[in-house]
Amino acid sequence: MLLRFAIALAVSLMAFVVTDAPIAEPLNRAAENPFVARRNPLESHMDEWRLALRLSGEQERLFSAFAQQLHAVVQDRDAAIVAAAIDRNRDSAPRDPGAPLRARADRLSRHVENLRALADAETSFFASLSDEQRRIADRVLPRDVLGAHDLFRRRGMRPDRNG
Repeated sequence: MLLRFAIALAVSLMAFVVTDAPIAEPLNRAAENPFVARRNPLESHMDEWRLALRLSGEQERLFSAFAQQLHAVVQDRDAAIVAAAIDRNRDSAPRDPGAPLRARADRLSRHVENLRALADAETSFFASLSDEQRRIADRVLPRDVLGAHDLFRRRGMRPDRNG
């Protein structure tokens, strides 16, 4: 009886080793971890808006320019948050008392440049829409520049006077 069990176990083990089936599934961190974003939410919204508006070739080009500018604003916002955190964690008594203010002014001026470019791209894109597409855009798109005013506010913190 024990010999039969050992033979059956050996045969099943040999059959398993001979087959090409993987021993374990490859680890997909996004599937395993619900806290890892599967896809950038902004990209998902952009695709939804693109489908809802049924853009033509020229409109698609203008929408792509608008999307690139929005991505630049988001990336600059993320870089500004990191830079501000680094500045806060430096020495408690800075050598140059005006350095933090100058750094903040530089970050804000970059925000201004990016927002102006975003406004120009948004204006040219919305000027190319037909009346029907504008009605769809009024229903589908947020009222603000795709919610860009929230891009500069940190969660859980009181917005500053400039925001």
